[in-house]
Order: sequence, then structure tokens, then C-alpha cells
Amino acid sequence: MLPRFGALNTTIRRSVISVFLLATLLTVALAVGLQYYFGQLVAKQTASSLYSATADAVAAELRGIGQVNINVINLLADNEALTAKDSNAERLTVFADALAQNPLYYGIYIGSGSGDFYEVINLDASPEARTFYGADAQDKWLILEDLRISNKKMRQHLFLDHEFQLHHSRSEETLFDVASRPWYQSAMQSNAAQLNQPYLFAQLQLPGRTLSKRIAGTDQVVAIDIMLSSISELLRNHQIARTSDVYLFTLDGGRLASSKPPVIDAGAGTDGDDLAAAESDDLNWLVLEGIAANEQDHMRLVAKDVNGRPHLAYVIPVGDGNDPIYMGIVANQDSIFDPVLDKVKLSGLLTTGILLCLLPLSWFFANPIVRPVKQLAVENEKVKKREFDKVERIGTHVRELDELSESMVSMVASIQQYEQEQKQLMEAIIKLIAEAIDDKSSHTGGHCERVPELALMLAECASASDLPAFADFRLETEQQWQEYRIAAWLHDCGKITTPEHIVDKGSKLEAIYNRIHEIRTRFEVLWRDEEILYWKAIAQNPQAADAHRAELEKKQRQLQEDFAFIARCNVGGESLDQQSLQQLQALAGREWVRHFDDRMGLSPAEEQQSGTTRKPLPVTERLLSDKPEHLIRRDKPTDYAPQLGINMDIPEYEANLGELYNLSVSRGTLTREDRFRIQEHMISTVKMLDNLPFPDELKNVPRYASTHHETMKGTGYPRRLSGAQLSIPERLLAVADVFEALTAADRPYKKAKPISAALDILHNMVRDNHIDRDCFELFIREKIYLRYAQAFLPQSQIDTVDTEKYVRALGQAPARSG
Repeated sequence: MLPRFGALNTTIRRSVISVFLLATLLTVALAVGLQYYFGQLVAKQTASSLYSATADAVAAELRGIGQVNINVINLLADNEALTAKDSNAERLTVFADALAQNPLYYGIYIGSGSGDFYEVINLDASPEARTFYGADAQDKWLILEDLRISNKKMRQHLFLDHEFQLHHSRSEETLFDVASRPWYQSAMQSNAAQLNQPYLFAQLQLPGRTLSKRIAGTDQVVAIDIMLSSISELLRNHQIARTSDVYLFTLDGGRLASSKPPVIDAGAGTDGDDLAAAESDDLNWLVLEGIAANEQDHMRLVAKDVNGRPHLAYVIPVGDGNDPIYMGIVANQDSIFDPVLDKVKLSGLLTTGILLCLLPLSWFFANPIVRPVKQLAVENEKVKKREFDKVERIGTHVRELDELSESMVSMVASIQQYEQEQKQLMEAIIKLIAEAIDDKSSHTGGHCERVPELALMLAECASASDLPAFADFRLETEQQWQEYRIAAWLHDCGKITTPEHIVDKGSKLEAIYNRIHEIRTRFEVLWRDEEILYWKAIAQNPQAADAHRAELEKKQRQLQEDFAFIARCNVGGESLDQQSLQQLQALAGREWVRHFDDRMGLSPAEEQQSGTTRKPLPVTERLLSDKPEHLIRRDKPTDYAPQLGINMDIPEYEANLGELYNLSVSRGTLTREDRFRIQEHMISTVKMLDNLPFPDELKNVPRYASTHHETMKGTGYPRRLSGAQLSIPERLLAVADVFEALTAADRPYKKAKPISAALDILHNMVRDNHIDRDCFELFIREKIYLRYAQAFLPQSQIDTVDTEKYVRALGQAPARSG
């Protein structure tokens, strides 16, 4: 039965209202979603337009600044007075004037290949420079001049006030080499102005760029240091910087400026790589750098995650082809979309409120549906109870419900027909399986067919019996009889997994074939060996030929007797006593010589089982051997599911093919491993039937079919159930299974017993508390054995039975039915 959904159960009326409400909510959600989508689209377009306009403005400003810088450097490079000897006064005047008019400039200097260096720094342009050089508040200008004094290169620091008056000075040794600096080298290679990529200024360790130009006809270069922090201040003044981070950068040189302060490592070096390392912590910069490298992402908003939060990034080229510069903008996505989202929320609330006002109308819309559906539910309950004859057609004006009612009536007829067909199909399949199991072995054919017949005979008599033991047992309905009949047919379905050579094992050495032939071949080898020894003795001592002949005949007679003894042991018809076991072990120790490799011609599985060790030939072996390769390990686990209740002693090995081990079986032909493999068919039966989804009326089939090898004293298999745990149908099936096996004429390991001998064995099993006493008494009193024999056994097995001796014995014995 399908599970109910507990708290989720509801009425049709509520379902209709719920559908209306769901449709309302979906409509609202769709409307809000569309508003939000198009709102985002408009917000993105607005942001993109704003960013593009900002980029145009910044580009114009940069072009203006760049042109000014070019003009200044050209004027400085064309000023011949700067190259004259003792021109420091002129240099100070010119440099200071340029610095004063351009607040973006940090310092202007001139250097030559000989190492001469002269720089003027505007201390007011950089608070960091004032701190770094240790300047006083009244200091305005700083002059750095490299001089060679006593073969040492010294740097002189001259601190000047606003009136260019010397305030204080100091000198220190320096290793600064003008010729090795990038700004000098690039300028010397060209007559045009050169703008270096961003780097950390050697003195301050702050980012900047250098604009340099060679003074024509000399090895001198004039240069201007431009602090990027000044350009960053320019970016911060743009309105867009209030909600976004704005950057100017190049792909090769890194960041030129930023509306947010750069992260600088004070211990970094002075080249471009050091600057890149200092900027690597700025995740926004890393995002923009990746977008700039892909031209397809230029001039469009690109969604990126920064520190796990959604952002929008925008990159646009703002420089010329000679010096490609990019402007990048990174904004938190919320800052762009939140205004749109607020409007969408307000619109959604208003729409939801209006639609919910219409909700009460849905209560009245449900009436034409609720009434016929409730009536159909009543008819469906009749179908559930299988009261098919009481099902009626329900009239309604709703076409779909009217069609549903009509289909329900038709369905009832189809169900009745289908049930009957399925029942016939199930029983046919079950019989087919049973017949397949019987057909699997020509020696057990018919067992799965005969046991159900005998079990049903017993069940009929037990159900009609007045004996006290069966007072509460009745099979009254067709379902109960079908359940017991199916269980009887399936009682040995697990035998489909049992190897045929185990089921049909008629001798102890029999596996896929009877290995007594191998033993006989060894005796043939011993026979030949004795003949060879005889002829060798004749050749050495011809005069004793008669004695040698007598000795040969004696040994050959003994070989004949020994083999006959082993052959008798192999048949297993009689029990082996201790003397026979000792004789068998003594014969097993006799040796013979093998001259051929026993690893040749093996299948892959045999090679794996035999191992890789090869003994040098010839090899002396025992006449009967138990070799390691005779022990077959299990390839499947025996950890059965707890719910199956399996309780059996499981041998360590799946099979033991040892010759002496098999011949030493005291009774019958089966080893402990063989017996378990046969008993294992009950485990297979349990597993197979436990996995079948039997309906409620057949729920006892797995139990009935899997307990006919249990005993009243709890020593059976596969669960070792006691008599108290076995029901009447299970006890009856056990009696039927044993009697059929005793009287079957198709077993290779025994002869069919007449019914009198079979009943004697059953009686002994009753006294041993193996089978149920009451079921055996019913079997005797109602002469069920005779009805079965007349139907299934040849006349030669139907002999006279003295039933009185069993009745007397049963009347005197105490009841042990569990």
C-alpha cells in the first residue's frame, strides 16, 4: 500500500484554492522577475554609458597632461644652458620654475654617462619625500648632486627654503649609477622623449613614472619624475569614484593610478617586478588586468567575483597607440542593482496585494469539482476493498470527471480479468522454475513436482482433521491454498544454484568426473613398475627366475586387492570402521614416480589454483594425496544479511577435493564441504524469495518454502528453528519432502526404498524429534502415504505396511511437537 502523506493531506476545495494561489504567486514572481531582469539590463546600460563618458573625460585630461609633459621635457632638453659647466644655478632656476608650475612633478634632474647627476626635488609635492629625506617644515627645495671626492662618489643633500637660501646640508657615499638606470638608457637610444613604465623610485620606494630625453649631441639626459599618487588624486575627484574603484594601468608596466591607495611593500626593490609584487594584493587590479588582456571584453561590463562577492568590471583604452593606457572600473554589483531592486520589491508587493484580494473568489469556483470527486473517492474505496460488484458510475457535468467515472467502471472489469491472468501466469512461472530445477539433473527429476502434490494431500487432511493438534489449522480461502501451493512448488528453488555434480555425487571421488580412474591409472603404473623390477632381477640372476616370478605375482595380487579396497571405499555404500580408515591411510602413503609435468595443459583457473611452484622431474608422490590445490577457496562472502536469519556452520573452504580426504568419508559420499553446498540451496531459496515482492495474500510463501529442512529439536538448517517456531504448514511440508526423497527412484547415491522402509525411517525421525509426531500420525492414520504411492510410485515399492505398530508407538510416546 502506498504511504499517506500525513500533514500534507488536504481537501479538493483547498487544492483548488492552492492552485489559484500558486498561479497568483507564479504570475507575481514572473512579473517581478521580468521587472528585475529588465531593470538590471537598464542599470547595466546606464553604468556602461557613465563609465564610457568618464573614460572620455579622463582620456582628455591625460592627453592634456601628457602634452604638457612633452612640451616641458622638450624645452628642458633644448635649453643649452643646462649643459654648460658651472650651470647649477641656472639648473636650479629652470627646474624649480617647472616644478612650481606642475604639481604632478616630484623632481627634475640631469645626468650624464660619466656619472654626474643633479636633481631638484619639490618637497611640497610629496609628504613622503619630506619624511624620507628628513627635511624640516621650512625646507621647500632639495638639491641632490653626485660628486667624486677623493676617489669616492658622494651624494650631497642641500636643503633650501622658499627663498632658495641654504638651510642645512649633508653628504653621504652613494653607489648610484646614472648609466644603469632605465630612464637614461632608453633616452640615449632615441632622440624622442621616453616615458618609462611605472617603477618604485630608488630613494622613496614609491610608484611613479619617468619622462626623459637626451640633450642632442651630448651624453646627458634630462628627466622628470612624475608621482602616480598625483594622478590618483585626479581620479578620486571624479564623481564615479564614490561608488566604484577607478584605475589607470598598462599591461606591461602595471598600475599608473588608482582612486584607492595602492598597497606598497616598504621592503620592495626598485624595478617593475617589485612594483607588480607590491600591487598583487589588490584583487580589483588583478581582475582588470585579466579583462584588459582580452580585447573582446573591452568596453563592456564583465561580472567577476572579488573576495567571494559579485562585482562588475569595465575596461576601456584611453591612451594612444605609442603608450597604450587602460582605464578600469570595478564596482560592487549591489551598488548598481540595489536601486533597481528596491523598485522591483515595491512593485511586487503592490501586485501581490491586488491579486490576493481576489483569493476568496476561488472558494466558490471549487464547488462543481468537489462533489463528484468525493463521490468518486467512495467508489475508489470499493475498488480498494475489491468490492468490484458494488462499484457504480457517477454522473457529473464536468466532462473530465464524467470520463473518469466511466473509466473507473471499465477499470474494475479489467482488474478482475488481469488478476486472474496474473495468478495463472505466476503459477505457470513457478511451475516452470520447478520443472527447470528437476530438468537440471536427470537423477532428481520430478522432485519439485511430487513434493507439492504430497504436501497438498497432507494439508487437505490436516485442514479437515479433528485431531487436537490440528484444531486451529484451517486453509479456507483460495488465497491460503494458493499461498501454500506456491510455497510447496518453490521449496527447492535454490537448487538452481547447486552444482549438478554435487547433487548427483554417487561416489566419494566424483567431481565433474569420477577420479577413481586416476587412482586406477596409478595402480597400473605400480603394476608396470613391478614388472620392470622383475625383468631387471631376471637379468641379474636368471637362476632365481621362479622365485622372482612368484614374488611378482604376489605383489600384483596385492595391488589388485588394494585397488579393490579403495574402489569399495569410493562407492560409499557402507560405513567405514576405524580399521578400514587405518588401512586406507596406509595405502595412501605408498609412493609412485611421476615423470610428466602436472602443470601442463591446465586452464587459467587451474593454473591459478595450482600455484607457480614446479618440482624437478621425476617426482615421487603419494598414491592418495591431499594437495593444497585441492582446497578451493570461496569467491563469494558468507556474511548473510541479519534479516535472513541464517544460522549454519560454514566450512572454511568451498570444496576439498583431496583424494584421501574424500575417501575417508565414513558414511555416504559427501564431504562436509559437499554437504554444505547442498544445504546452501536453502540459503539461496531464502535470498531469492526474500527479494520477491509478494502481495499480502502470499506473504508467507518465503517462510513456508524455506523451513522444510528445520527439525523439531532445533538442529536443522538454514535457521536452526525449534519446533515451537514452526507452523503446521511448515511441519507438513517437511514430512512430504523427506518421504518423497526416501521413495524417489531417481537418486544416484541410493536405491529407492519401499514405503514400509520409508515409514520406518520417518518413525525413527519422529522418535529422534526430527519431524513432527502429530503430522506423522496424520500421515499414517489417513493413509496419505498409500494415496501418494498409488499415484507416483511403481507397484514394486508398494509393500505391506503395519500401521498399528506406529499408532501404538505414537500413542505411548509423549508428545514432542514443540
